[in-house]
Amino acid sequence: MKTLKLSLLMLLAASVALAQNDDEKLPDSLRFTVRKDYRPDTRDAKKHAVQLELEKDTVTLPEMQYDVLPKEPEIANEMELMDAVRLGKEPLAKLYNGYLKVGFGNYTMPYAEASFSSLRNKKYQAGGFGRYHASFAKLDGKPFGFTDAGVSVFGKYFMKRHVLSADVEYDLDQNYYYGYDPAELQPPKDSINQLFHHVKGTLALRTQQGKEKKIFDFADLSYSHTLDRFQNQEGRASLNGGVVIPIKKSEVQVRSNLDVYHNQSPVAGIDDNVIFGLESEFRHRRERWGIDAGFGMFVDGRTTYVKPILTPILRLHYFLAQDMVRFYVNATGGVQRNGLRSISEINPYAHTDLIRKNSYERLNVEGGFKGNIFRILGFDLSVAEIITQNYLLFTNDTSDGIGLKFNPEFHDIRVTRFKGSLSYSMSEKLFVQATAQYRLFHMPNDSIQPWHEAPFTFVFSGNYNLNDKFIFKASITAAGNRVAQGFVTDSLGTRAEPIKMNGYADISLGAEYRYKRWIGAFVDLRNIAAMRYEIWNQYPVQRFSFIAGLHFTF
Repeated sequence: MKTLKLSLLMLLAASVALAQNDDEKLPDSLRFTVRKDYRPDTRDAKKHAVQLELEKDTVTLPEMQYDVLPKEPEIANEMELMDAVRLGKEPLAKLYNGYLKVGFGNYTMPYAEASFSSLRNKKYQAGGFGRYHASFAKLDGKPFGFTDAGVSVFGKYFMKRHVLSADVEYDLDQNYYYGYDPAELQPPKDSINQLFHHVKGTLALRTQQGKEKKIFDFADLSYSHTLDRFQNQEGRASLNGGVVIPIKKSEVQVRSNLDVYHNQSPVAGIDDNVIFGLESEFRHRRERWGIDAGFGMFVDGRTTYVKPILTPILRLHYFLAQDMVRFYVNATGGVQRNGLRSISEINPYAHTDLIRKNSYERLNVEGGFKGNIFRILGFDLSVAEIITQNYLLFTNDTSDGIGLKFNPEFHDIRVTRFKGSLSYSMSEKLFVQATAQYRLFHMPNDSIQPWHEAPFTFVFSGNYNLNDKFIFKASITAAGNRVAQGFVTDSLGTRAEPIKMNGYADISLGAEYRYKRWIGAFVDLRNIAAMRYEIWNQYPVQRFSFIAGLHFTF
């Protein structure tokens, strides 16, 4: 019995050992632990006979996916708070209807000017302007003054693409022939007093600026009449027009003008003159260059002759540096009317009862460089060759032995001109400009000189605005030596001899003080060097003069 028990125990131990070894290969779900004495039976014996089988002999590994997250730097934004503002339309500058300026100066010199205009309107604009400037001075007991007065009114009506305008003006100019020695001559005051009346009216229709021109460009009709104190008169009727023909990125401009003059003089009689002009040019523009090329055809007709004139039109420019420096060449010509009105504006002491010739500019060729440096400094340097037929000059009329009046003379001359201009601009505070030119006159013969014409001239002007409170102005007008035609009488008789006229420099200064928006004061100092120079032979200008006064805005 003991032997049987021992055999069973040994068999049980061996089974347990074998089961432990097999348990290491079984999954956890098939492992078990015996916690009591083993008592075998038939059912348990069958369990030990079961053989484990694997469904698969390979293991499928899962597919792994990896995403790389970019590393972004950390940026800390710090916002500064701003005060709240109210947005709205920027107000327009206030406009005023009228302006008045009055003053008085030495040489018994009153001065006044006034203007009035309508305010902003999309349909119309109207206004007027008037001026009065006179001097009642005397020089060595002879009348020395002048009167310059005028008034004008205008009106404009704005249409969708065009502007219809009309204006009327009246000018009065009075001067005295004071170029004599009162110790030798005392002429009646009426005989040395010259007075011009000028009236002009114009009606025009033009394409608005900024609008694309569609064939029609402009048309205007005007009439003017000039009358002097000695009943010499000139009437002028003028009709002008122009069209623009677009051709892709280019255009053709055609302009025409017709001027009909009627001159009447108690001495010279009636002299009618018709001037017709037709100009046509092709205009082409590119980014760095542009060209205008064409011709001008003019006809100058009088009762005694008809003179045709053909002139070129050429304007060429090329930018050497974009918007900075450009090279240009111009070639033009035309007809200059020399009538009662135009001559009196140049020389108020000229004869008004003579038949006058027109000037023909056959060719005016100019080339040079023009541009800006740092956008504040501008320059223009050029040289020109000008060929003119019937160039207008003035000589003293010595037929009366005095030479009070000037005869207009007409000569064919050629002029070589060198010109330079320099300007400086700093915002709206400071602006200065200086222009100098030198001319070489090539005369027909040695007996003819460029009478009263200065080879060298210089003009300077400047303005300085200090906080819109003080405004300062300065100007200089200078000219070199000139010559006038003179005569000498000796044992050999009377012969022509040039009279030397010294150069001059006229310096003027001005200042304006704006106390309030509606009131201020001004002072103008003229010819501060007090030079008694002569623009026309025997006619010295006033020495130092000034005008001071007030101006009002309302």
